[in-house]
Amino acid sequence: MLGFDYGNARLRAMKSRLLTQRELENLAGAGSLAGLITALTKTAYRKPIESALARTSGMDCINEALQTDLVNTLGKMRSFYHESAGEMVNVMLLPYDLHNLITILRGLGNNIAPDKILATLLPVGELDLHTLSVLSGAPGVRAAIDIMASMNLPFAVPIMRLRSEVPGASIPWMESALQGWYWQQMQAYAAEIPDAELFEAAINLEADLINLRTVLRFIHAPRERVSIKEQTDNLGIQVFFIGPGRLSFTLLEHLSQLDDIKQAVELLSSTNYYTAIRDGLEAYHTSGRLSDFERQLNRFRLNWMASLINQDPLGIGLVLGYLALKVNEIGNLRWIANGISLDLKSEEIIENLAMTA
Repeated sequence: MLGFDYGNARLRAMKSRLLTQRELENLAGAGSLAGLITALTKTAYRKPIESALARTSGMDCINEALQTDLVNTLGKMRSFYHESAGEMVNVMLLPYDLHNLITILRGLGNNIAPDKILATLLPVGELDLHTLSVLSGAPGVRAAIDIMASMNLPFAVPIMRLRSEVPGASIPWMESALQGWYWQQMQAYAAEIPDAELFEAAINLEADLINLRTVLRFIHAPRERVSIKEQTDNLGIQVFFIGPGRLSFTLLEHLSQLDDIKQAVELLSSTNYYTAIRDGLEAYHTSGRLSDFERQLNRFRLNWMASLINQDPLGIGLVLGYLALKVNEIGNLRWIANGISLDLKSEEIIENLAMTA
């Protein structure tokens, strides 16, 4: 694809520096946060770790180093691409802005400390670390929205519109408004570019995963489903879906009305997501946590994105694949650090690492 040749050559070199599964497993066996920090100085994370050690220690050091590395790495990646290729790369980073804003809204809604919110963000999109810090430090959800509006951030538009139409809208409503806005932006962009098949496949995947999470949430918590129906004047939960992607609204709405999550999983047996959902169900039966489904859906997304590297090595596929692998690596390192701080056994930490198939 025109404009990707130089950047993709550089990106392949960066991909070679990603940590292997064996290296991650060795880090999981560090035994202590101090040991993990020492081990990380022997990897590509040496410079950000040494820089963070000048100011912090322990978990704070690791969180700062990982954020610094991610910002620097993705900033370097963006500098490789210009004109139409650069614009496409920037558009493909939009989901990370969406993730960050939703994380901030949820954190503020649950009175999570600003530093805890900030430690979970992925500042690789248009919203830089300073802006995310300001939003994370807002005294509440409403204040964060007002700050967004005062900064003229485009993300504020759908939430402000929602607030005028549904006074007192809950955070799930705001998430839905943001996700719907995101879908519209991506669809509008796809309509303007040639050879958009892979791009459209990527945004269809994002839509399906968002919609599946919504469906699973309503089956898991039927009271929320009833409450939403009352708030929407019986319009139903379809207002919470985006797209559609590959999964039709008719199927999604039918699934969302079920009370048996196993039945919903079986009705997805003919879709590409069945194996992931089925594996999530096995863990859910034991834990009762929706996060088990989330973990499997994230792994499905990771494998799909990583497969694009070989499918489209000369175009946006390599960018999408590398981005997914890099963000996943950061997530794995955060999990390793948290697991060590919780005194988990290395085997348990390794078992829950998110790796490609």
